Amino acid sequence: MAQITRCIDIDLPPQQVFDYVVDFRNSLKYMPNFTKFEAHGLVQRGLGAQAEAQGHFLGVNIKTVLEITEFEEGQRLVSRSTQGVKSISIWEFRALPTGGTEISFTSEYSMPGRMLGWMLDKMLVEKDVEKTLVQTLVNLKKVLEDKPNLRIASRSSW
Repeated sequence: MAQITRCIDIDLPPQQVFDYVVDFRNSLKYMPNFTKFEAHGLVQRGLGAQAEAQGHFLGVNIKTVLEITEFEEGQRLVSRSTQGVKSISIWEFRALPTGGTEISFTSEYSMPGRMLGWMLDKMLVEKDVEKTLVQTLVNLKKVLEDKPNLRIASRSSW
């Protein structure tokens, strides 16, 4: 599986940021490429919660069900796709001395086919996944802080 991680600082307490991210109804406000997030199943928060997601990636329509497989209140959230593209998304929330939050967002994914999948990943997919990760974090910061002046966390913390 390929893995890409990026971080950003948000000037709000970790629990507030966590609560916003964990509520799948907010996802369309900050996640580019997605057009639908809806509850899928009875559990809507925490371990076992599922959401049906649809969107576009590299010009291809995608549809999947995401299931929360790890959940540490206020600190960590891991979702795994159960249909379609194989992927894992890891969100980690760390309190900053300023009272804000450092968010780390990791995407792990695999392409079908050994050699062809690897070549496609290196030529197209990896760059687009990285761009989407960064845009997701920047959008989240903008939505939560309601500020146009964005500062991405330094590369040394990636």
